[in-house]
Amino acid sequence: MKISHILSKIKNMTANNLVIKGTLILTIAGFSTRILGFYNRIFLSGLIGAKEMGIYQLIFPLYMVAFALTTCGNELAVTKLVSEYKSRGDMASARAFFRVCFVVSALLSLTVCFIMRRNALWLCTHILNAPECVNCLKIICLGIPFMSMKGSIHGYFIGLEKSSVHGISDLLEQTAKILGLYLLATYICVRSSYDAQFAVWGIVIGELTAFLYSVAALLIHHRKYKNCFQGRPIRKAQIFRLFAKNSIPLTANRLALTVLQSIEAIMIPTVLLMYYHNSELSLATYGVFSGMAFPFIMFPSTITNSLSTMLLPAVSSANSSLQKPYLVRLCEKSLHFCLLIGIFSTITFYIFGRDIGVLFFQNKEAGMYLYQLSFLCPLIYLATTLASILNGLGFAAHNLLLTMIATVIRIGFIQLLIPKIGITGYTAGMFASYLFLSLACMGKLQKQVPIELHFQESIFLPCCVFTLLGSMAYYLFLKGQSLCPNIPAILLLLGVIGLYGLVGFLPFLAVLYRKKPRTES
Repeated sequence: MKISHILSKIKNMTANNLVIKGTLILTIAGFSTRILGFYNRIFLSGLIGAKEMGIYQLIFPLYMVAFALTTCGNELAVTKLVSEYKSRGDMASARAFFRVCFVVSALLSLTVCFIMRRNALWLCTHILNAPECVNCLKIICLGIPFMSMKGSIHGYFIGLEKSSVHGISDLLEQTAKILGLYLLATYICVRSSYDAQFAVWGIVIGELTAFLYSVAALLIHHRKYKNCFQGRPIRKAQIFRLFAKNSIPLTANRLALTVLQSIEAIMIPTVLLMYYHNSELSLATYGVFSGMAFPFIMFPSTITNSLSTMLLPAVSSANSSLQKPYLVRLCEKSLHFCLLIGIFSTITFYIFGRDIGVLFFQNKEAGMYLYQLSFLCPLIYLATTLASILNGLGFAAHNLLLTMIATVIRIGFIQLLIPKIGITGYTAGMFASYLFLSLACMGKLQKQVPIELHFQESIFLPCCVFTLLGSMAYYLFLKGQSLCPNIPAILLLLGVIGLYGLVGFLPFLAVLYRKKPRTES
């Protein structure tokens, strides 16, 4: 099959399928946002220094708890409900669900903001063990209401399968965060040194900018489609009941996961000390593992996270309108695509891991961890997608239980294995927990949707093709270093991996979407 024909087929597929189109938009926005975020960290480290950067980082566990409590569950719930009622042609009820979500998010976020500001000293002293973070926490609290209300708008638009508002908002948030701090530092608050409080204002500026854009997009949308919202919505009591039924388990899921992950993050350096008997070495090992290697492993998840975001409304809509054949195809193709991404990432990090660690971080240890963590990729990406599908089918409470069990498994490995074999024990715990989560979610899904994933097509052939192409790409990389010494090694590495991915993925994507599931526009 000619490459031009494959590209034409993929182009047509993207234009006609709202799930794929939305995933592509969110993926591009996600990659751009991550690159801007990476630049922002470089800018901040040079502006405020390492010590103040550490203080800046310390407040984020509390900020993420606030996000889990005020935003995440409400956003996912309104996405699911708006998608369901849109598929039934009841746009008046869909809009009513959004209004309820917006009001609940606003009231809840203002309450959390007030409580956190009032108790900032206690939280920083007893939870973070860092009283110097008090002023930073008081500032970042101001961004919580904007974050929560913006999230409800994003959930509404994703439920309508209009992902561009979410993507553009995230880009504007990161851009405003960087540009706002630059303008403050250069023209408004010019001084010789800056602290962590100054950097936190960037977060508030970014959240406010993204919120204002989201509100403007919402007003324009409602003015443009005002005739679509005519009619009587379902009863108010039913709207509140359905919203609470969907929101509470999702919020509890995210909150429990955030709290347990915070416990993980606190435990690991402490338990590593039992293995290394050296505080500096323990912190350095954890820093390389969590700050260098693991974020790299999660970088391809930008694609699968974008797919998961679009899957929730698509699955919910198909399920509520009883489109079983479409639902089966949608689940099969999504899971097959996630396995392709996971297998490609595993082989890439397995082959190139050591070179990535040296070239990007000047750290051989980071490369070794990339090599070890590479086997997690298919499980992490698959678990994320399965969780989104189950949420779309209405099994948020079941997801909560499975996620908590998986996290407890990791905590058990931290306690039992890290004191004996070091950070490798945590890698083993992650593998065991994500394996459990993937298998348990797959088992639950197959009871609801009769999907079929073939071992040869979904696992064996991709493994063979990507292994062969990856080995050839690595040989090309080594040869390129000797034949073209003037080309920076990082650029050569990225070019080779990009070419390897392009050649490897195109045939699989053409086969994967030879029968395209379609959604209603």
